[in-house]
Amino acid sequence: MARRRYQEGCLFIRGRVGRKVWVARWREDVIRPNGAIGRMMRSQVLGSVSSIPTRREARQLLNSLLRPTNQGLRKPQATMTFGDFARQWGDAVLPTYRASTRNFYKDILRKHLAPKFTSYRLCDIHTPDVQIFLNQKADRYAPSVLHHIRATLSRAFVSAKAWGYVDSNPALGIRLPRRRSVQPKTTFEPSQIGRILEALKEPHRTMVMLAAVTGMRASELIALQWSDIDFERRLFFIRRTYYRGDFGLPKNETSERVIPLSPGLLSALTQHKQCARRSSMDLVFPNAVGKPYEPNNLVKRVLHPTLGALGLTKTGWRAFRRSVATALSEMREPVRTAQQVLGHSSAQTTLTYYVQSVEESQRSAITRLEKIMFPSVPKFENGPRLSN
Repeated sequence: MARRRYQEGCLFIRGRVGRKVWVARWREDVIRPNGAIGRMMRSQVLGSVSSIPTRREARQLLNSLLRPTNQGLRKPQATMTFGDFARQWGDAVLPTYRASTRNFYKDILRKHLAPKFTSYRLCDIHTPDVQIFLNQKADRYAPSVLHHIRATLSRAFVSAKAWGYVDSNPALGIRLPRRRSVQPKTTFEPSQIGRILEALKEPHRTMVMLAAVTGMRASELIALQWSDIDFERRLFFIRRTYYRGDFGLPKNETSERVIPLSPGLLSALTQHKQCARRSSMDLVFPNAVGKPYEPNNLVKRVLHPTLGALGLTKTGWRAFRRSVATALSEMREPVRTAQQVLGHSSAQTTLTYYVQSVEESQRSAITRLEKIMFPSVPKFENGPRLSN
């Protein structure tokens, strides 16, 4: 396709004495918010007059800027702001995600990205801008939050690029700031799980037992139906989730899985079925009116009071998933096994976010290493000698 017109642009000097700069101005095609192609005036500072002493040198710089446009190589840039695009993306793309994922992206946009980039044009958001933004965020937020911000921005720009608003994704190539030290996430030891179960009443005892042995997500546990349990084959199937009033599919393909029932779980579920409330939804754990529980309400009304009374850290359902991953690691089970039990799409997720190191295991490992490195440990009866 032939170029529509050739332009030379214009040059002028702006600024006070000693601070004068060369400014270039030209017109370029743009994509307006309604998708139509229009033209707008653009200007850019080329440099100080002291560093570019002649108009000829300034003209050469301007010609290099205009060359892609005059050769028909530059695509029209979008004038749409990030704020307008985020609303469009929210209406067009977010409904295709699961409810929990949809709300997650909305929260990241509202809390982090919109306050910074709302007034930016999409074409004016570049990788250095995003890198500096995340570097500043690192002073206040954990690495996982930075990862979520980058992932949300990248997901949005994938759509922006596919729709022709931008040529590249500024979130690609971003390096997250170095991880700061954080306290280990809460996990429960087997003895602590036993104390928790003893303190709970039904049906919460069976719910926690199921979560503590299988590592089910709370959304999967709440959505479990009797038709998902095969008592004869001693299996149960993760087929759906429940989140904020809606049933949906599991988080990903690997989350839709089959989990074997241990003898203890089989016995607990058999007894629970005999005295459980009846539910028109066939729920294994219905609330007082036969509908699904809200996981957060259970945490506030049941889990936290129980943990507080036992002197344990008040935490949520995810602690049981971490406990399962950690216990399987301590048992020297393959990471693949833990990944399949927990329904993770990546083994790296299991290792990075769920398997916690146990102090006694570390002590044992250091002791074994010491015996290998120093078969005969020297004695320092009078203390080690210090060289001058």
